[in-house]
Amino acid sequence: MVQLVVDSGCDLPDEFLRKFSIPVLPHTVSVGKDTFGDQRNPAQMAHFYTLSLVDRSHQILTGPAPTAEIESIIRGLVKKGRKEIIVQTINGGNSPTFANAELAVKNLVSTGANDKVDVHAVDSHTVFCGQGLLALYTLSLIQRGLSAADITKRTEEFRRHIHGYAAIKDVYYVRERARTKNENSISWLKAMAARMLKLHPILSMHHTGSTVTNTLRGFENCTRSLFQLAIDKISAGQLLMPSIMVSFAGKLQDLDKVPGFTELEKVAREHNVKVYKTVMSLSGGINLGPNTVALALASETP
Repeated sequence: MVQLVVDSGCDLPDEFLRKFSIPVLPHTVSVGKDTFGDQRNPAQMAHFYTLSLVDRSHQILTGPAPTAEIESIIRGLVKKGRKEIIVQTINGGNSPTFANAELAVKNLVSTGANDKVDVHAVDSHTVFCGQGLLALYTLSLIQRGLSAADITKRTEEFRRHIHGYAAIKDVYYVRERARTKNENSISWLKAMAARMLKLHPILSMHHTGSTVTNTLRGFENCTRSLFQLAIDKISAGQLLMPSIMVSFAGKLQDLDKVPGFTELEKVAREHNVKVYKTVMSLSGGINLGPNTVALALASETP
């Protein structure tokens, strides 16, 4: 059976990571002088969000999963007898993790370590919830017994239909995070105006790039509008798979209190659509800000 590997930016519920024994390529997280690998450990993530470590008062840096560690994980799978492996990563335009995964696979080829195995590095062309949705789709293909080559081909096509959205609570935070990466797409004036006017954007993330879908006054209106995007798709029968992935940059039990979420769950149940919920990856929370709510769905159009 094909073995799936994801990186820690993938918003996939812990139950799937455990059930399918999915290894996690750890992005690096640095808080002050301390650096560690993010393994999507529920206790570790809860610690971060409960103590509000992800906020403007802390100097936090994130980095890609290192090539050596990716290679080590793949070699470990080969030693366990895995013959077909798919390594699925965060969008290569947002992180060097995909490039590192490609290099890890090439290193295995050059040493002859994968003569008897088939290893594929796949750029998800999406992030966070979108990665989680792609992983769910990949697992469904694995369960059907498809080969790694066939699954790779299908997932590379399917990723084009994944649409991710995020309701941003603090535009100023996102601006400051972007500045640490020398990105200046949000000006100080726009960020301050958004804060004063209590404006909150909904980011749209697709394989073609990221845009602002809407901007609303009041975070409650923003989250309701976010979930309404999914409700409209469900009601219109436009989903390409009956699944919605939702993540929250905070304690998971607080997601049920977010305005609009219970309505999404109600409509989803009525249409036999499964809503999967998970804590947002540390990479997502660190870059998009605390209390950010994100979702991903698959459809022909945004």
